[in-house]
Amino acid sequence: MEQPPAAKHRPTILLALVGLCAVSFFFGLGRVGLLGPDEPRYAEVAREMFTSGDYISPRLCGCLWFEKPALLYWLAAASYRLFGVSEFAARFPSALAASAIVLTLFFALRRAGLADVAAPSALLLATSAIFIGYARAATPDMVLTAAVAIALLSGYLWTSANGRERAVCWAVLSAATGVAVLAKGLVGVALIVPVFAIYLAIIGKLGSIGWREYVFGSAIFIAVVSIWYGPVTARHGWEFLDEFFYKQHIRRYLTNRYHHPEPIYFFPMIALAGAMPWTFFLGPAVTRLRTLRPRISARDSMLALAWIWVAWPLLFFSLSVSKLPGYLLATFPALAIIIGAEVHRFGSGEREGKLKLAAWLTALALLAMTVAIIFYSVGQLNGATGWRAALIGLPAGTAAVTIALLAAKRTRALVIGTAAVMISVVVSAVVLLLPVVSERDTLKSFSLKTAAQLRPGERIGFFIKSEYAPVFYAEGRVACDVGDFDVLNALNEETLVTALERDQTLVVMTDENWRDEVEGFRMVSSELIGQQGKTLAFRVSLKK
Repeated sequence: MEQPPAAKHRPTILLALVGLCAVSFFFGLGRVGLLGPDEPRYAEVAREMFTSGDYISPRLCGCLWFEKPALLYWLAAASYRLFGVSEFAARFPSALAASAIVLTLFFALRRAGLADVAAPSALLLATSAIFIGYARAATPDMVLTAAVAIALLSGYLWTSANGRERAVCWAVLSAATGVAVLAKGLVGVALIVPVFAIYLAIIGKLGSIGWREYVFGSAIFIAVVSIWYGPVTARHGWEFLDEFFYKQHIRRYLTNRYHHPEPIYFFPMIALAGAMPWTFFLGPAVTRLRTLRPRISARDSMLALAWIWVAWPLLFFSLSVSKLPGYLLATFPALAIIIGAEVHRFGSGEREGKLKLAAWLTALALLAMTVAIIFYSVGQLNGATGWRAALIGLPAGTAAVTIALLAAKRTRALVIGTAAVMISVVVSAVVLLLPVVSERDTLKSFSLKTAAQLRPGERIGFFIKSEYAPVFYAEGRVACDVGDFDVLNALNEETLVTALERDQTLVVMTDENWRDEVEGFRMVSSELIGQQGKTLAFRVSLKK
């Protein structure tokens, strides 16, 4: 019996998606030093778990650190065992989770009978700006996104399944919800349960969940979350409950304790920017909302779930006082479904005006982006010749070819061309720009040099400077503030004196702006031992 066309092409499409993920998420993964405040801290907590063998109590520089659950640390520790302790190993779980999401989306849509939407949705997810960025970051956001995507896609399949398949889908939904809680706390429940409940209500199946499924699902969920929450609560009791649930959940959501305030429109802007270069296809998708018939059409049913999947987190996080881009990452698989349906329409030859406009805006945005990259790259590299110049120009050349094919009414070329542009951007950035960024914008080399100067038992601290690269590159030899569950960042001389009464000597990193103050301390003597840019390192001790 002859296979249908979609089945014939499935191995080729699958191989292409795997290759796409390999380049988008894994290529040059360890080429840049750990960035920002989060990557070094998460990587170091995992390293300390790995070296100590204590997989229950997260510790940063030897002190308890209850900001996030243990799942990312476990995955990173396993990666350290496979690849050794490195930036690549720290980021590997995120890249792996991103790949799992892309492939799960592809298979789930095909299983739901939406094979025509499966490939474009998976392709554009793997080439969306924010998804590439977070797939390359050692943070829990992508692991959470994987759990949310698997849970909601399994829930969708459950609604039309029977018998054993229905039980399996429900079990996966329940287990994935538990994994989401292991990845980032109660937000995992907040992102899955309301979305699925609203979706069931819309399609008229909210009452179809039997009591046995409630019991079965609850048992699976509790069993999964108890893997870590049980032992850590038993070991640390109120100290853990207060820091993790009250401060890191309730206070983070309701107050500006962690200094991440943003305007109410912050997350809609993140959704639009993060979906680039595919954002313009959201326009036609919005106009189709009023025609959705989720109780009649499988395609419309999936799109209804996707829109709820986007809308609920947008509302939930927009009401939060604390806002960070990664909070919204879990919505991007849903955006990929929504946009993928429109991209498929255009690629299939529909001539609707809104689709044509979206296509041309996408193509022109690609060209503008790639030309901007040329100017930026030449500036960062102080000029470029030979193969470097060719690599810098590759994305713009690909964009120009894509526009030419679009003008020739080769509609499918837009999809392949846009993906090719994003891949060429990743390759050129990894090969040419990331080494420059790593040397200039991270404190990796400075932290390694400073750590090499530490005396036996000596540790690093900070003075009016929030910097976390040394916690990883100095292998945890950083003083911590036990009361604040973070590294020592002295805001005045008195705090530094208190720390020195315990440590006797410290190497303190600070900013050039505070040099005079450090050198003029009344009770603390200081000696400059290193400098990178505006970051200084002083060895300090109490004056005799």
